[in-house]
Amino acid sequence: MRLALDAMGGDAAPQAMVAGAVGYASRTPEHQVILVGQEPAIRDALHALGNKAAQLDNLVIEHAPEVIAMGDKISALRERPDDSMNVCTRMVKQGKADATVLCGNTACSVAAAQLHLRRIPGVKRAGILTPLPTLTGQTWVIDCGANAVGKPEHLVQFAEMAAAFLQRFEGRQRPRIGVLNIGSEESKGDDLTTDTLDRLRESDLNVLGNVEGNDIYKGVVDIVVCDGFTGNVVLKTSEGIASTIGKILKQEIQQSLLAKIGALLMRGAFRRLKERTSWTKVGGCLLLGVDGVTIIGHGRSDATAVTNALDTAARCVDSGIVEHLRQQKAPASQVA
Repeated sequence: MRLALDAMGGDAAPQAMVAGAVGYASRTPEHQVILVGQEPAIRDALHALGNKAAQLDNLVIEHAPEVIAMGDKISALRERPDDSMNVCTRMVKQGKADATVLCGNTACSVAAAQLHLRRIPGVKRAGILTPLPTLTGQTWVIDCGANAVGKPEHLVQFAEMAAAFLQRFEGRQRPRIGVLNIGSEESKGDDLTTDTLDRLRESDLNVLGNVEGNDIYKGVVDIVVCDGFTGNVVLKTSEGIASTIGKILKQEIQQSLLAKIGALLMRGAFRRLKERTSWTKVGGCLLLGVDGVTIIGHGRSDATAVTNALDTAARCVDSGIVEHLRQQKAPASQVA
């Protein structure tokens, strides 16, 4: 398997990208990681990691002379056609890579994927599908930021595609679906949520109804659909809460010797808590609906997040989700 990584994307690029690629390539020698970006900077980052990185023959470099910064507008994709994002997505389109991981400017990453890979025939909007932790596993939320606004028919397609994803990715048949709303009552919400729920009720999906924000973490449903603006707020708020809880715990532990002793005894439990709630363990999220596996990573990604994002990309390729959706041609809702 060949995975194209945008080595110039993210706040700590290329060092974090290269370190994450080395971590993945070391533990998965049967897969090739293609580091896409400015070759001198990538080689410097590899050199800084020592002989171990230099000896990996499943790490290759694809030179891309231009870079799109985190603050650039989408127009930069046209202005800099040979930047690392454009090259990564073109490689997937041309069959030179099986998937790509993009941790840079999210708007440009989403746009680059749709510009070069296009959407699967019949899909009106691509959405970012994100897992959030529950007491028993995960709830998958779509859309988490690919589209600032949406229509009911788009959200219905998100639900259809997410259900197909869970069937392929986790073997989960007829996953439970909810519409994110300000109340569970069907009379609650605006035109977008009420129309979406009405349309979902007409489908053959397993629709439970409206869900509230706190229901996401209870595991009441398997899939939550919403517009991208709302989903991105949910995602960023979740990340902030998890980080703040960890910092509060550290502050409280430092307050007394007894607390420090208790923390030592619970060190394993704290480690497992972090593993279940940290976004770095997810690494990246599938841009569901584009005609090629594209993983959108966090701009703050460190080496661990990059390694896990590459792992997610490989698992998505193995699941055959893009081929499955392509074979379905158009999901049930075809309204423009």
